[in-house]
Amino acid sequence: MSNEAPAPPTAFHWPPSARVNSLGGPLLICDADAFPDWGGAGPDPYQDLDPACDYLRAWTAVHPDDDDLDAATVRFGPERQHTALIWETDGEASAEIALAADSAAFLVMRSWIPRTWDGPRRRAARALPAEEQPAGTLDLPGGRAVVAWAAVAAADTRPAPEGRTATHLSLDVDGTSRIGAVLHVAPGAYRVTYGEQEGVRGRYLPADTPFASADDDWSCRWVRFTRTGPAAGGA
Repeated sequence: MSNEAPAPPTAFHWPPSARVNSLGGPLLICDADAFPDWGGAGPDPYQDLDPACDYLRAWTAVHPDDDDLDAATVRFGPERQHTALIWETDGEASAEIALAADSAAFLVMRSWIPRTWDGPRRRAARALPAEEQPAGTLDLPGGRAVVAWAAVAAADTRPAPEGRTATHLSLDVDGTSRIGAVLHVAPGAYRVTYGEQEGVRGRYLPADTPFASADDDWSCRWVRFTRTGPAAGGA
C-alpha cells in the first residue's frame, strides 16, 4: 500500500466570459487546427439535414438507436482525419468553461439553476475520479481547443467583439453571441471523463425559487479534459 498522500484537486479558474451557448443539441470539442473542417448542420439548419452532415453524425453519435449517451467521438474532415468529442448538454444551455492554472486540464459544465451560483462549479471541479465515467481520449496537438455548438459550421463563426482574453477567444455567428470559444491549453493527449449531479427538486426550478447559500439541491453535468502526455505522433 502506498503511503503517498493523494494529489490535491486541480485548481480551476472560471473566466466570466468563458461561456458557450447551445440552442439545443450537443457541443463539440476539437483541436483548433481541425475546426475549420467542421461543417455543422450545413447551409440551412432549418431544412431537412443531409444525412452526411457533421451535425447529424454528431447527434447520432450521442443518440444511437434506443440509447442516449452523454459523450461520444466522431470523425470529420474531407478524409475523416479529425476527431471531435461530442458532449450532450441536454437542452438549450449556456455552458461555463473552467481552465486549470497550468493549462493541462479544462472543464465544460452546464447547470440548471435560476441564477449564477458557485455550487455547480465546485461540484464539477472537485468531483472524484470514481464519480466520473470515461469517454476516451482527445488529441489537442496544437495547444488550442475549440468548444462550440455542434450545429454551427466553422466557416460561419467569427471572433466576438472584444472577445479575446489571455485564456480564450469567444466566437459569434450572425444573431447569436458566444456560440463557441477557442481555449489556450497545453498541447498533448487528453483523457476525457464526464459526470453529473441530479438535484432532488429536478432541473427546472422556477426563477423565483428561493434557496439558501448552503443549498446543494441543484442539477449539473460536466465533461473534463485532463492531459496525460504527448499527442499521437508528438514528442
